[in-house]
Amino acid sequence: MITGWLYIILCAASSVLIAHLLKVAENNKFNTLRVLTVNYLTATIIAVSTTGFDQISRLDFSEGMYAIALGTIVGVIFIANFFIYSKSVHYNGVGISVAAMRISLIVPVLLTTAWYLELLSFRQWVGVVLVFVTLFLLLPNKRKMLREPFSVAWLLVLLFIGTGLGDSSLKIYEVEFSSILGKEHFMGIVFFTAFLIGLIVVLVRGNWKLKKAEILLGIAVGIPNLYTAIFLIEALERMNGAVVYSSVNVLTVLGGTLLGILKWGDRLTNIQWTGIVLTIITILLLI
Repeated sequence: MITGWLYIILCAASSVLIAHLLKVAENNKFNTLRVLTVNYLTATIIAVSTTGFDQISRLDFSEGMYAIALGTIVGVIFIANFFIYSKSVHYNGVGISVAAMRISLIVPVLLTTAWYLELLSFRQWVGVVLVFVTLFLLLPNKRKMLREPFSVAWLLVLLFIGTGLGDSSLKIYEVEFSSILGKEHFMGIVFFTAFLIGLIVVLVRGNWKLKKAEILLGIAVGIPNLYTAIFLIEALERMNGAVVYSSVNVLTVLGGTLLGILKWGDRLTNIQWTGIVLTIITILLLI
């Protein structure tokens, strides 16, 4: 149990560090896609090099094809969601963006409840309902969002969906495929897919001239990006999924909000402050 909580804390800390580094990238007007591409290449190299290629070479394709397919799909989700996250951090602020991502825990919580039968109490179901109220409170410029489909507020909705799907995929891997393919190799497939997509887009746009600072920042993002997923899977192997997702989310919301206010000077409206507080209450109800 103690080890599980340690992985939860490390996962949350890694998530907050990523938010900080993406804010640095946006403020310095670095090319986000190039930074993310380097990040995924870094994560791929570390994931595979730490355990070698032996398991992949011995993998029975008939058994492992579904794990590989899942990893490929998750890679597409990851890079798309990461790009949206970076833009939202810039336009909406660190605290609000992190909160929108974290409140997406409803998706994996419902997965563990409906599919894997990890049942929720009445109190936890109250928390599930409050998730939607909280997301609405966090959205800036709600009227503008309804008038303009591509306003920055929609970035928070996309974050909610993408993060929920990404987190759920790790639960599916942990239950269905962890005995077939090790987590480092699975994440290597995820990140390699994301790297290939990023590389193709960069080359198509003809915007491939990397700055030294972008390479260094991409490497810096890649390390916590890999281990955020590894730490989450480790925690899921040791503790109830609903508790893991809830705890990681509440710690990340608190850390992201504190970082945004103290380091980046985020300014929140009273309604958004209410949303932040309700975020914490919601997640605690789900524990």
